[in-house]
Amino acid sequence: MRQQDMPWRVLRQLIGQYLLVALVVGWAGSGSVASAHGLPGSDDPEFVSAFETWLADDEMQAVPELSQLAQNENTAARVLLGVIDKTSALQGPWVTALSREDRISALRGQGGLSGRNWMTIAGSDSAYAQLWARLWHLDGGLDIAQGFADKGDTRAVRETLLTLASRQQSGFPRDVMAHDWFPAALSYLVADWPASAGDEGESDAGDPQQSMRGQHIEDADLQRWLDQSDLAAPLRQVCDAQCGAGVSDCAFALYKGLGSYPALAMLGSPVSVLISSEGFYQSPRGRASLARRIMLTRSARMREADLARLGEVSACAADWLRGEYGRYAYSLPSVPLTPQ
Repeated sequence: MRQQDMPWRVLRQLIGQYLLVALVVGWAGSGSVASAHGLPGSDDPEFVSAFETWLADDEMQAVPELSQLAQNENTAARVLLGVIDKTSALQGPWVTALSREDRISALRGQGGLSGRNWMTIAGSDSAYAQLWARLWHLDGGLDIAQGFADKGDTRAVRETLLTLASRQQSGFPRDVMAHDWFPAALSYLVADWPASAGDEGESDAGDPQQSMRGQHIEDADLQRWLDQSDLAAPLRQVCDAQCGAGVSDCAFALYKGLGSYPALAMLGSPVSVLISSEGFYQSPRGRASLARRIMLTRSARMREADLARLGEVSACAADWLRGEYGRYAYSLPSVPLTPQ
């Protein structure tokens, strides 16, 4: 079949599958995360196409397709929809504008009074999905974090530790730091870390963990840390795409917009067995999710005043956020929830 005679839907599926495979090869080669082939259904051409469409920020097309795939027992679609359902920052303008009933229909499986999150259903086919379901139901402790580490999902490790620390309202025992999977970026969660940090070597003066232990950080030191830290890489990626030469000031403004160090620690790929953090924030949906996360930290009445303050640091970052916020102020067009 000649390319010009190939139906667009088939061509889009092939292109989408190539792009996803390229992303998988790129980040799997670095050894940072597990292969997408560990998740059943991830290599299904229809899933690859829907996933690529979602990353392109076309929710109106992608979400109904993912929903249909989930109903057809595609585990990868179930995992992705499960995370979207539980993460407001991943819900873009189209999903957000749906009625409660339509949102449940689009994002969840049948069952109960308000549907069932697909992750609980996917657990029968995926150990990775089981870890998420256990975390959301608080069914376990540090073994969940270690399980995510074994799967190569370092962002999920951080989310697990932050969730556990919040639940128990106390730090972890110091011996937890001996585990090779425990992230240095969350050392402040160790109960006696402030008292014993001195024997770990001198800390970076700009590391926000210092502020978590009550120490003052100079803005210049913090900005330097943001320019170099792996944890802040999503901020720099988004700023590079949106602001070009003003990356440093933009990243500093976005960090201020997030409002806290734990919020920064939550950034990364939402499903690292499908896409790397770098690949996610290179996508329109990934960049939009960062703006949405910042948006949700402020009430509607506070957002404009907050944008004015951020604009003093980076006018480009503030203008980008303002444009992203504006995407949520529109009427939902009349569209079917089943793929056409």
